[in-house]
Amino acid sequence: MDIFKIVGVGILGVITAGFIKSAKSEFSVFVVLATGLVILIMIAKGMSEVLVKFSEIVAKTGIPSALYRAILKIVGVGYLTEFSAGICEDYGAGSVGKKLQLSGKIAIFILAFPVIEAFINVVEKLAI
Repeated sequence: MDIFKIVGVGILGVITAGFIKSAKSEFSVFVVLATGLVILIMIAKGMSEVLVKFSEIVAKTGIPSALYRAILKIVGVGYLTEFSAGICEDYGAGSVGKKLQLSGKIAIFILAFPVIEAFINVVEKLAI
């Protein structure tokens, strides 16, 4: 993952969206979405390497796979809602962005229950 390329794509996308916004403002949202998608694709390779390493750590420690999946879902929901809310705020729909953030926080809270339960079980075993 080359951060300089990612930053370059981001800056180029913003500049392009700015030019398009002055001519045809309704099309600039598509440039921003496409830029975000390209950046996510560029990040995906680096993330796959991290996921492989994380899987190896989980296998060594014996952490149940359900917890592993829950942690990955929590991280994914956080990133997705932050990304989506940012796009909403960029286009003047800040209230929708705030509601997306709230829904993401609620989803994270729900997804965290298995992790919290496992933590409590570990604490109970240590207390005995």
